[in-house]
Amino acid sequence: MILNHRTCEKPLPLDGIIVEIGFGKGDFLIDVAKEYPKKQIVGFEISGISIEKARSRLKKEGIKNVVIVQMDAYWGFHFLLREESVERIYMNFPDPWFKKRHFKRRLTSTRNLRMFARKLKHEGYVRVVTDYFPFAQYTLESAHQTGLFGTDLKRITKPDTVTKYALKALEGGREIYEIILTRLKKPRQKETSVKEVSSLFPQKFSRKPVLKEVINRKFKVNEKVFLKTGNIIGNQDHALLECLLSEEGFVQKFFIEIRKKGNDYLIDISPYSEVIRTVNIQSVIEILAERIFKP
Repeated sequence: MILNHRTCEKPLPLDGIIVEIGFGKGDFLIDVAKEYPKKQIVGFEISGISIEKARSRLKKEGIKNVVIVQMDAYWGFHFLLREESVERIYMNFPDPWFKKRHFKRRLTSTRNLRMFARKLKHEGYVRVVTDYFPFAQYTLESAHQTGLFGTDLKRITKPDTVTKYALKALEGGREIYEIILTRLKKPRQKETSVKEVSSLFPQKFSRKPVLKEVINRKFKVNEKVFLKTGNIIGNQDHALLECLLSEEGFVQKFFIEIRKKGNDYLIDISPYSEVIRTVNIQSVIEILAERIFKP
């Protein structure tokens, strides 16, 4: 099943979950699902092509216990998974992001590990397999910095499932490392303040809108939240404004709708925009309304 993370019930009513982050074509994901048919397996992947390949294989093999989510893992864990609901997390040959300026994108950054620790059960674990030793070292250092995990590193001759990248490592004669991070403590502080709300409230005005005030502009919502607007589609009585919102790195694209209703004008998120409705989107509506309908 491919989950619509924008409209689904959150957090998911699941417990004892096994997660794979970056499952590619789904080789390992499928093997785990077969090995644990009574467990719920959740796979996070960004690539639409990879998701379609995995979905096709899951359907062909009649596997029913896998949920696929096309979403960045950090935000997927934040919005979708309950605290202490995950048994284990697998990362098979994750992108090592070789350049130092890209280290923050690594799946085993301290930021990500703190989020994973919040969702893992006590003594649940993260298992990382890599053929790049500096990445293995980085992962251990990140885990030690959090103070939340016990760690173990060892060489392995061959992974349980020989995925595309595992085969490349074996054919290239490279050593393969397995890192186990066992969750011992739960983080004390929340990792992010981005919060979903059940509903958003439109703003109502009797004045005519001045749409040029918000076309192709940048707004600072707060220290960690930024809005970029694009073009307007439509006219003064019914318009859609393109918006790109970054909330602590969580990015959503949507339309804000401005429409005439009777003698008044309403501004709200477009009903055709599928988003995770957050407190900051409500702030965006209010900021844009102030500009569009200023006296």
